[in-house]
Amino acid sequence: MRRPPEPERALCRAWVGNRVVFFILMQASDPSSGYLSDVTFPDRFHRELSPTWLNYASVLGGARPKELGRPFRYLDLGCGFAHSTVINAAAFPHAEFHACDFNPAHIEAAARRASRLGIGNVAFHEASFDALLDRDLPPFDFIVMHGIYSWVDAGVRRVIRQLLSRRLADAGLVYLSYNCQPGWAAEAPLRKLMLELAQAADGGIEARTGSAIAGMRKLGTPSLRYFRDNPAAAEALAALANDPLDYLAHEFLNGTWKIHYSVDVVDEMAEAGLAYAGSATLADNHPMLLIDRQAADAIAALPNARLRHLAEDFAVNRRFRRDVFVRGARASTAPAEALRHLDEIAIGCTTEIDRIDTRMTIPRGAISFQPDFIADLRALLRHGAMRIGEIVARLGAARRNSREIRQNLLFLVASGTLTPFAQPGGPTDTGARRAASPAAAAALAGSVDDAAPAFVPSELLGNGLAVSPDEAAQALRWIAGEAMPRPERLARVGVLRGA
Repeated sequence: MRRPPEPERALCRAWVGNRVVFFILMQASDPSSGYLSDVTFPDRFHRELSPTWLNYASVLGGARPKELGRPFRYLDLGCGFAHSTVINAAAFPHAEFHACDFNPAHIEAAARRASRLGIGNVAFHEASFDALLDRDLPPFDFIVMHGIYSWVDAGVRRVIRQLLSRRLADAGLVYLSYNCQPGWAAEAPLRKLMLELAQAADGGIEARTGSAIAGMRKLGTPSLRYFRDNPAAAEALAALANDPLDYLAHEFLNGTWKIHYSVDVVDEMAEAGLAYAGSATLADNHPMLLIDRQAADAIAALPNARLRHLAEDFAVNRRFRRDVFVRGARASTAPAEALRHLDEIAIGCTTEIDRIDTRMTIPRGAISFQPDFIADLRALLRHGAMRIGEIVARLGAARRNSREIRQNLLFLVASGTLTPFAQPGGPTDTGARRAASPAAAAALAGSVDDAAPAFVPSELLGNGLAVSPDEAAQALRWIAGEAMPRPERLARVGVLRGA
């Protein structure tokens, strides 16, 4: 079981250049949040936490775009190993990033990653949220929380809302991901069973988690009517057996495990002065990709936006949300202005160009595109990322319908075929061979040294790019001057420079 909280010091590490500066914030107490702290959370990268990604999602919802080329501030609450935040800091060297977690193992590992990549624009805060509330922090343009809202109690959620109210800048964006109903309805009882089995077992948290999973598998047969009547629960149990124990402990064994209804979260965020702007699960912003005409008509007939918002969750049996909120009510933007904002967004391809296909898989089936449209789009994007408006203008010159072109582009982004970029641009064909930044060079070298995939920061993308060890090794050989073709994908996405 988790030990009761003790008075502690919150250790904050600020980075100045490549030097770590330590300073101490005294805390009288660390109130019990119910959040598990005796095992670390899995070290994962989430592309949705990128300012580029959040900006795109909010513009889809009608918000004004952020000027990502100017300095801004970003805060990651409950950052874990801060993998995403560290990479994003490298992708936006002109911005100021902060990452907060009260688990010292998380913060120490995050600081090591930043040091290894030579990143100097991140401040790490080893502190609870209530301690952070009393800090003299600047206003933030982005505040992100991945999963935390499902794993902390009502008191901590109240502190989170206070932080948002006090520390989010005007028109700032918040990313809030959480488990939601109704998708968990059939499986939620499994968590109680796992918790009780873990509490009855011996050993550390990972040993008890493993014991709980083994016990559940013995029980998870059709002989138990719950599993017979809930096939989704039986499938979930089979899947749980393949998940890492540290992930399962954090996901299911916290003292608090709250499955939210999205409309309730919207209400709570409204207390902090936030309005729902859209979803960082990009397909969720396009209901026509998710639900059929009959469901869409039934939802459209509901009397208010709140009911329609909730009904969409039921229409797709949603179990996890990545909500984006904006500070202040969204200004009613004229359609022409909203279109101009959208057309200013840059998009591109982070995979091989030939993977832009004439057939696209969507949650409710597939969409087909005209072969000539896809051929022309491939030809354009081989040169790099472009603004949506420029792509529409180029492709529209062939007597295509501009509205349909724009919609097709948005659908391709929603499917993951195309990706939001921080700025337009592509390969450079002059200058010495090099990585685009010291952080990118270090990330490529780390992938090779560790023989593991890595996320490499790209200022052009404004995000991290997944790179395999083989691709990283090819890039390093090319940089070293070996006679070989330039790794075109890495050049097109802004990881490599030169000819």
